Amino acid sequence: MREYELIYIIQPDASDEREQEIHARIDGAIQGGQGLILLRDDWGRRKLAHEVDKFQKGHYFQLNFLGDGKFIQEMERLMRIDQDVLRFLTVQCNENVVDIDARVAAAKDEAAERAKRREEREKLEAEREEAAAARDARPNDDRGGDRAPPGDRAPASAPAPVAGPTPLGDSDKEKE
Repeated sequence: MREYELIYIIQPDASDEREQEIHARIDGAIQGGQGLILLRDDWGRRKLAHEVDKFQKGHYFQLNFLGDGKFIQEMERLMRIDQDVLRFLTVQCNENVVDIDARVAAAKDEAAERAKRREEREKLEAEREEAAAARDARPNDDRGGDRAPPGDRAPASAPAPVAGPTPLGDSDKEKE
């Protein structure tokens, strides 16, 4: 069996039910071709590199699966005629997967690791949003926030002149 990776982008405003229909259609094509789904990863909604069908964002998904490859054309045909699928790309990752059970176990471990990283990333994003909300909630004045009012500041003294290189054209060699 061969291992494939499919990346596909769904319209960002598609409902969850519609996304589930698309997933079910893809899964049906894979299972109908005697394939085995290893991993589906939801990358979330992201900005597209360029506008596609007047959309600037898309909902990205990654799907890893095993199969003989005969059903790939049918699966891609189904995605091509679906207007909610903006783009897709199927790539063969491994020509010959010998130990299928070991690959399935590795995919489960990989899925758990990705879920852990996603959870950490979401926690970090929530902390950033809280910090931004706290920063925005502080009173903001024209003087830049936490600085002392002008009457309470120490008087600014003029900076001392700094000895530096001589201007161009006044070098010692030209004077000699």
